[in-house]
Amino acid sequence: MKRIVLFGLLLVFLMAVAAGCNLPRTSAGEDSGQAAQTYAAQTIEARLTANAVNSGDGGQVQPTNTQAPPPPEEPTDTPEPTETPKPTLTPTKEKPCNQAEFVKDVTVPDGEEHAPGDTFTKTWRLKNVGSCTWNNDYDLVFDSGEKMGASNVEDINMGNVAPGDTVDVSVDLTAPAAPGTYRGRWKLRSADGVVFALGDDDVSFFVEIEVVEAVSIDILGSNVYSCGMDTYVAVRVKNTGTKALESSKSSVKNLDTNATTDYLPYDKPFTENANDCPPMQINNLEPGDVYYVTFNMASSSAEFKFTVRLCTQEGGGGDCASDTITVDVP
Repeated sequence: MKRIVLFGLLLVFLMAVAAGCNLPRTSAGEDSGQAAQTYAAQTIEARLTANAVNSGDGGQVQPTNTQAPPPPEEPTDTPEPTETPKPTLTPTKEKPCNQAEFVKDVTVPDGEEHAPGDTFTKTWRLKNVGSCTWNNDYDLVFDSGEKMGASNVEDINMGNVAPGDTVDVSVDLTAPAAPGTYRGRWKLRSADGVVFALGDDDVSFFVEIEVVEAVSIDILGSNVYSCGMDTYVAVRVKNTGTKALESSKSSVKNLDTNATTDYLPYDKPFTENANDCPPMQINNLEPGDVYYVTFNMASSSAEFKFTVRLCTQEGGGGDCASDTITVDVP
């Protein structure tokens, strides 16, 4: 609206100036006054035109602002808000009702040696890591392998075993007749018939034994030494059976003459070292032990075959086992 008013005033002013210019010339004084008015009008017109051009508004006259505009403000970078990472929630895994954890073998460690037909009791210590309480309605069930004389289902009286508690679970077994390694795998069964065992993978717990002959020996080597005026041969023997050996009923064969000499049993047939003098100081050769059986060869010199026969009772009685070795006596 202000621009229109100013523009109107300008037109009126210009019309007035134009009218003045068309009047007849007067005297020099009048020309001087008229020239002054013309100069003033031209000055106003020039200023108005400059303002209109500077305004950039289609030639419309803009009001003159005598004050310089303030410098533009520099933009300030506002940092974007940092998002706080949300904690990752790990879902809680629900415990199964029935699950066991192996604690230890209470009896019969893995690989224990037993004679054929030997009876024994295997006991495992298990922990209840499920969410349900075990009770006397739970059973021990055979899974796979060698049952060792047991039934497919064995009753176990465990009482109440709450989650987090441990219990000893036992079964009576019999070693197989043939020598070898045997393993039997077992699990538990709940009152409602659910069979379970160890961990999330439901791994069975087991019993493992080594069945060996009740009476057996193995000759490991020999040594020839002097004791006084006599020559002794010490034969190194290991009891590889499951019963203690108490006496020796051995023989020596001269391979040059084929003559055989029997050695009577002794109450103390074993020595601890290969050079014992005098010999025969130990009573029993327990399963797994290694000792020496000694022979007094006097002053004989030849190649001999020694047949070592060891027995479970004194005087060469009971069950016996034998092995042989050839020794060159200088």
